[in-house]
Amino acid sequence: MSEITRILLVDDEDRILETFSMLLGDLGYYVKTASDGCTAITLVSEETFDIVFLDQFLGTIKGLDLMQKMSGIDPDLYYVIFTANGSPSLAVEALKRGASDFITKPFFVADLIKSIDYVGKKRDLDRQKKELLATLETRVSEKESELRQIYFSVLSSLAQAMEKKDTGTYGHCRRVSHYVRLIAAALDLHENDRNDLKVAAMLHDIGKIGISDFILGKNGRLTNDELDNIRRHPQKGVEILKPLKQFESILPAILHHHENYDGSGYPEGLSGENIPLLSRIISVADSYDVILSDRPYRAGTTNERAFKELLRCSGKQFDPEIVQAFVDMHTRYADRFVTS
Repeated sequence: MSEITRILLVDDEDRILETFSMLLGDLGYYVKTASDGCTAITLVSEETFDIVFLDQFLGTIKGLDLMQKMSGIDPDLYYVIFTANGSPSLAVEALKRGASDFITKPFFVADLIKSIDYVGKKRDLDRQKKELLATLETRVSEKESELRQIYFSVLSSLAQAMEKKDTGTYGHCRRVSHYVRLIAAALDLHENDRNDLKVAAMLHDIGKIGISDFILGKNGRLTNDELDNIRRHPQKGVEILKPLKQFESILPAILHHHENYDGSGYPEGLSGENIPLLSRIISVADSYDVILSDRPYRAGTTNERAFKELLRCSGKQFDPEIVQAFVDMHTRYADRFVTS
């Protein structure tokens, strides 16, 4: 059984309201009436209607203006404007402003039924269009997610291949990705931020692909030029990822993961909360893993000393809140810090 069409008639002539509400009611439609704008607004606020038949001239308010107010209450309403002083220009204006049909007085019940049928078909087409667009959006989203995963897998492989060149850091990005997830849990980040953070951490050093093996594997002190080359890896990472729109949201996190909380970092010298939150999280996790890891020029240290170093640099290099969250997480769940 099809749903009953719910109609609201708005006109300042009681005769029209009484006559047509009775005729339409006899034909099986649900009909309510209003003789002024305030009553119409109240009814739309309290009930759900499918179509509003609206007189263009209602005392001090015009039907088209009232239509805009009612649309703000119920965006799914459809409107038919009618008036005794119709003109082509008014009809065009009504349609431009969102009315579905336009009727000139005097009219008969057959005119209303014809309009109801027309608007009903328009509603069905609009509903089908929305359903189709929703389906397409879902499919596009699924494909984008699939592409993102493919790109992520390829880039993660590249990042890990790059680590073989950067002596002593193999598995670094994977471990940093693990640690940022622990921090994200401690900070109770939104799921979307957690997903972006995991990916950004995995790819935060992807820009090192463009740095020579000699510089990455150098045992001695780096020259100023070599150090500048190393410090450009965040920008290079962004250049690599920028053509892939699936990673647009993580670009700021990668670009600024070497900014310091006191403004002494690079590439832009940002400070405090001007540094993206995800960058501040990656900075803590990244440094923690670097401190623990063996390097050609020094041996890695213990968990205890690593956390002491993070706390020592809290407020200078690192966001104090993030450091404390990381320390607290380790205190509660030390076993989760063991990664291979």
